[in-house]
Amino acid sequence: MAERARDPKQEAAEHVFFSPHPDDVALCAYASLLGVPRGVVPTLVTVFSQSCWEFALPVDPSRAMAVTSLRMGEDRRFARAHGADLVHLGFRDTSLRAPPGGLPEPEEARAALASRVRLALEEVLVNVSPDAVCYVPLGISSHVDHLMVRDAVRALRGGRNVVYYEDLPYSAHHPEDEIVDYAWALGLSPRCLDMTALWAAKVRGLSFYASQLEPHTLPAVEAHARRLGSGRGLCERVWTVAS
Repeated sequence: MAERARDPKQEAAEHVFFSPHPDDVALCAYASLLGVPRGVVPTLVTVFSQSCWEFALPVDPSRAMAVTSLRMGEDRRFARAHGADLVHLGFRDTSLRAPPGGLPEPEEARAALASRVRLALEEVLVNVSPDAVCYVPLGISSHVDHLMVRDAVRALRGGRNVVYYEDLPYSAHHPEDEIVDYAWALGLSPRCLDMTALWAAKVRGLSFYASQLEPHTLPAVEAHARRLGSGRGLCERVWTVAS
């Protein structure tokens, strides 16, 4: 897609959301997206946008074109509705590289892919202000796609102005102390963002990704938000480098 001309006065206020797959920002960092200052156009970068995953086994690789087209369309409509620029990097997700029930992805292939992902993200970041805020997955799910994105951006930015969002719906299935210990081991401190008044908006945002929502997804995401709200509302949580 055509690049947007950037106003140098706004460089320090850029907000770039790195999403391993279509729907991750809507699931995990919606409060942060809505919190981007007025007048600043956020950028969504979807890294692994090719897929054949349709929540049924065995997966059917011949469905990759149809599934990918559907997912990318959902992503475009979400970005348009939220006034965001969108970049698809076009990498294949794990459903195509190492289908469930099949052979694991060879370490050599995974390492080579990680290098290509890092190069692609470096090309994105070369046009981003050093003061921009970059949002990446925390990695609590240990999903290889999430970890590749997190580690690449973290290395390329030197950890500076990087915000880590909790991987959902995976985080909902981890005990709270496990999440906290995991984040603290990365040298991060938490910040809870109140979503109580914005929850209906988040549900509408997630509805753009209808093909990617299983029946248990929304209940799990809401349960995690209520757990973070400690009985006082619903929250999303992000993590940043501790002072």
